[in-house]
Amino acid sequence: MYTTPPEDEDGADLFILNVLRGNRAWMSRYSRPPVNGSAKAVVLTCMDSRIPPLEMLGLSPGEVFIIRNAGNAITDDALRSLLICLTVMECRNVMVVGHSSCGMRSSGHLDERVAEAVNVEALSEFLGEGIVDARSWLGFYEPHERDWAMGQAATLRELLGRVMPGIVVKVSSALYHLEDGRLEMLDQPSQKMAIST
Repeated sequence: MYTTPPEDEDGADLFILNVLRGNRAWMSRYSRPPVNGSAKAVVLTCMDSRIPPLEMLGLSPGEVFIIRNAGNAITDDALRSLLICLTVMECRNVMVVGHSSCGMRSSGHLDERVAEAVNVEALSEFLGEGIVDARSWLGFYEPHERDWAMGQAATLRELLGRVMPGIVVKVSSALYHLEDGRLEMLDQPSQKMAIST
């Protein structure tokens, strides 16, 4: 697995140097996107660094709002961002996109590593809530990625019907396949719909 060493032999931060180098390359081909607010759709997907949200959807900056978190979960903060997109920005399409090999769905002991490193008492105190089970609070659950994405979309449909009555929002779900770049639509009339990137 590739990881960026934190420092070279002279103490320079290689991550920052790589970011600045990459940004210069980006600036050489950059063109300013449309005014913020032109997007009328929002995607909730995972923060996994292997997922390129715009590229997997075939979209460009300014065409969609992207909300990312660990495991493409409907959390308080994801909901806050979604409600801003749906009200202030008047989006009417939401897509929940899960992906294959998601560590939040089949943690392979990742949850234990996190739980060992996190002081639950200090976290509870900071958040002002009593966290009993760090594993559950962090969002490690076992359903298959496909079932999780569809379940999160169903939860969101129900929630929006109560929170935003009278406003029609289309909520769909999809699964991004890391193996071949395919985007599989999950809850459409034809379950066979797929887009290859």
